[in-house]
Amino acid sequence: MSDIRTKWDNKWQEKAGQPCEPDEWLLKVRDLLPPGKALDVACGQGRNSLYLAEQGMTVTAIDLSGEALEQLRNKAAAYNLDIRTCRIDLEADPRLPGEEPFDLITIFFYLHRPLLPLLRDAVRPGGIMVMRSLSSAGPFPGGPGNPDFVLHPGELLEVFADWEILLHEEGLEPSRRGGSVAGIVARRPL
Repeated sequence: MSDIRTKWDNKWQEKAGQPCEPDEWLLKVRDLLPPGKALDVACGQGRNSLYLAEQGMTVTAIDLSGEALEQLRNKAAAYNLDIRTCRIDLEADPRLPGEEPFDLITIFFYLHRPLLPLLRDAVRPGGIMVMRSLSSAGPFPGGPGNPDFVLHPGELLEVFADWEILLHEEGLEPSRRGGSVAGIVARRPL
């Protein structure tokens, strides 16, 4: 088992049994979300996957951590929700499950820039991408020390410049980890 997988398995094992609430920003943008098939990338314990499934979406959740996915499967079973889980190391093996595009892709607090073209291509025309991650925009101190994991000011607008931007925010609030956050809801052109 890789060191990074072990690190994340241990992290999620420590968090087992803690409340699993959807991200506040996902709740804020819920009226912009389409029905249909959703992909939750780097889902962790599945807080957003569970919410999307409760809303009637067909959800596929992917993560590197088998521990996190097991916790998600247990929670989904307890609530009688059908969520497909896939353990994938997106950095070592950048592939997505299934061949059909998704109506919605969510990615929260995971940034691997080489993966973004693959994710963009996996959204069906007219579908939505919801992304929120750490950002260097805003006046908040701290944040991750590795700039590879932090969005630059305006970076999401650049990544989705050819899509319809339904909502974009950055630098308006602090992250629990320090620094600030940026988020976007973008619709792929038909």
